[in-house]
Amino acid sequence: MLTSQTFCTSTDILPLALGYDIMGRMVFDDLAKMPHIMYAGTTRSGKSSGLICLILSLITKQPVKKVNLIIFDTGTSEMGLFNGIPHLSHSVVEDVPTGIYVIGKLVEEMGYRKKLDHSQLQTQPAIICIIDEFISFIDYAGDKKQRDRVTNAISDLLRRGRHVKIHMVLAAQNPTKDNIKVDISNISSRVAFRCAKFQNSTTIFSVGGAEKLTEEGAALYLSRKDSEPRYLQGAYMPIAEVEKLIACVKLIDYDLSNKFIIPELETEQLLSQETVTLDCSLTEDNSKEELAEIIIWTLSLDKVSARLITGRFPMGNRVYGIMDELYEMGIISEKNAKQPRKVLSQSVEDLLPETVRFLEQHGYDMEYIESIFKAKGEYTRAATVAPHILP
Repeated sequence: MLTSQTFCTSTDILPLALGYDIMGRMVFDDLAKMPHIMYAGTTRSGKSSGLICLILSLITKQPVKKVNLIIFDTGTSEMGLFNGIPHLSHSVVEDVPTGIYVIGKLVEEMGYRKKLDHSQLQTQPAIICIIDEFISFIDYAGDKKQRDRVTNAISDLLRRGRHVKIHMVLAAQNPTKDNIKVDISNISSRVAFRCAKFQNSTTIFSVGGAEKLTEEGAALYLSRKDSEPRYLQGAYMPIAEVEKLIACVKLIDYDLSNKFIIPELETEQLLSQETVTLDCSLTEDNSKEELAEIIIWTLSLDKVSARLITGRFPMGNRVYGIMDELYEMGIISEKNAKQPRKVLSQSVEDLLPETVRFLEQHGYDMEYIESIFKAKGEYTRAATVAPHILP
């Protein structure tokens, strides 16, 4: 597949060689368009081979200037063979404290990239973060407070990383609705090799089927374009061939000028609580950016509800706290049973000065805020004059 004309001439940004369909045709896809992917499967089902083939697809097609990798392997130690490839932003993560540190640095990079303009962002390499056994990684992250921080950080990367060329690849053996802590609603592409139970399949696809797969490498694949999962025989490469290919990649003289690098930490530093704890200010800053984004979106509406907000910004029960904040800011009316709340602010003058300052601090200047109200007014007038031509 990697030497096929289809792959070699592909114009996909992050092309993946996934396997063969039931008719024997090669199946490729573009991770940049997914923009995240999830893998599941029991031991010896083909999940690890699928992850290895995903990584090989990326490093054989794209140079370091375009693709950087972060690989977590805190359980099986099968990904250690990728240590030393030029595309790695950090050596393969093999322990939980290092993983927490690396996630924190990735969240920092996302915050940095969000401040870049379009032309500056295009010069940055795509970052693909692959976390094998991510459920176990979160479970061993520490106490509940620490686990919540890690969960929120990964969910935030899934929700907003796609806007700044950060893509997540999550893998787990037996995912269930109870043990998946992160918000996977932003993962539209999913691969399930043989699963242990019907519940594992329904967690991935909302339908069963993966528990019935018998052959090694047999999988069900749901892409962003599919309405239901389709059969796939996953790609495979013997470890000896993998090692030869990696050796060739290591010999290439890549341009490393724009590479995203996470500094390695000494063992003594990792043992300190300050190092292994995710910086609270990171998640606080992300929450504030999220709130500012929700405020701007709300101001463009006439009515808003918790259901509408979660449809636009997946966040679970946190939405009720957001609704309370919008009410305290005077942006929406008070709660009225289960009815949508009216958006009270109809102009910049209706906003509290501290609300305006908050929006300006997070990238929305006065001109932009005024344009939201102007567009809303024009839409309202058009609906009054010619309602039949509006959706």
